[in-house]
Amino acid sequence: MAIAGLAATAIVAFIVVVLFISWFSNPPFGWGNAPDQPIPFPHTVHAGPVEEGGHAIQCEFCHRNVTTGAAATVPAVEVCLICHKQVNGANVTPAAEVDPDKHINIQRVLDRHADNNPIDWERVHRVPDHVRFVHEAHIRFLTQGEPETVTLPIGDEKPINLPLEVPEACSVCHGDIAGMAEVQPQDSQSLKMGTCLDCHRENSVSTDCTVCHK
Repeated sequence: MAIAGLAATAIVAFIVVVLFISWFSNPPFGWGNAPDQPIPFPHTVHAGPVEEGGHAIQCEFCHRNVTTGAAATVPAVEVCLICHKQVNGANVTPAAEVDPDKHINIQRVLDRHADNNPIDWERVHRVPDHVRFVHEAHIRFLTQGEPETVTLPIGDEKPINLPLEVPEACSVCHGDIAGMAEVQPQDSQSLKMGTCLDCHRENSVSTDCTVCHK
């Protein structure tokens, strides 16, 4: 009985610790990691700085609704073809340095377009269905207006000098996406209701229920 009691206590303690960590940060043991994507999309290559081997594509080139609507949206395969009709992995790199996986993955994009099939990207960042999060309003706050310094209860909580460029604004909540080969939730990120309320209160934004809830 004593052993059974100790085992039950250990299980309960383990569950409590996991719930505590998950509430204030990301779930432990990789449980909060993003799902695998149908085709690898390294943001380091597409959005990373040119001096580090990236192409410095702006966030809003692919996520075309992020500055004008509620959802950022993911690009249709036709958007990928704007570049990949010409860039196929073999025609921009010396033959001896071609990454076979890169070539294969670009060909998979081309095949989806040729077959008229969408790429079903897996969602990484999600809020509950009853929550309304309008990207346009948050991007506008961070990128427009008079210069000021704010501290937001999110990310590393360091002072931020506004206004920001759009990619910098995205990184406030999403982290350094341009530096991620695989997009993952930002470390120690807690996108809970309390985080939203703290941010709204500190920046004199309404906390009326109907602002964020459908």
